[in-house]
Amino acid sequence: MKILCVFAHPDDESFSSGGTIAKYVKSGAVVKLISATKGEKGSVGQPPLCTQAELGAVREKELTCAAEILGISEIFFLDYIDGQLEQISVEKISQKIRFILDKEKPDIVITFNKEGNSRHPDHKQINKAATLAFSHYIKTQTKHVRLYYADTPKSLLRKLEEIGTIYTAFGKIEGTADSQITTIIDVSETIEQKVKAFQCHKTQHKDWERFLKRKNLPEFRNEYFTLISEKKLL
Repeated sequence: MKILCVFAHPDDESFSSGGTIAKYVKSGAVVKLISATKGEKGSVGQPPLCTQAELGAVREKELTCAAEILGISEIFFLDYIDGQLEQISVEKISQKIRFILDKEKPDIVITFNKEGNSRHPDHKQINKAATLAFSHYIKTQTKHVRLYYADTPKSLLRKLEEIGTIYTAFGKIEGTADSQITTIIDVSETIEQKVKAFQCHKTQHKDWERFLKRKNLPEFRNEYFTLISEKKLL
């Protein structure tokens, strides 16, 4: 099985689906990653671990570290600038993604949900571009291919609100109705790999430190996905 994840920044892979990636790699899957940017506009850490000008190169190394831990075999950077994806047409971004889809021929594609999982504008633009790219890709395939959105059920969001660990920098996250979540992956066996992958992203430590406050929730050991599009074998 070949899985291709399509995200916007270094660390998106670990937060959204790190446990699932590691689990499927252990089962023999080949997982590759598209990162639209190198996260140049993110945090440099507190205290600073680099200058803002150095951040893109630093986060590329952090992503390489996380990818090695999760078992991601290749990273494709689209070389867009963090925070500027809204200024690029969905069609243009999707063409770059489609080129990689056509070359790699994955069985499964994973990307953000429509909210971008955090309402980050870059995330939402990648959702649109990846979905459009897959809509073209699926027409060319004669094998079973699927598009999944990494998702958050509303019931989990309510619990996260109670313990104050929701990322709200870009507004309130609505989540997805529990009844619409199609796939729940138990990542108990790979959760420590996921945590170690988080910790590679040293400049973004505030984000994963907040995320780790969820560890006592049973749901922390699950990752959630919604099947969006599928072409079955005839």
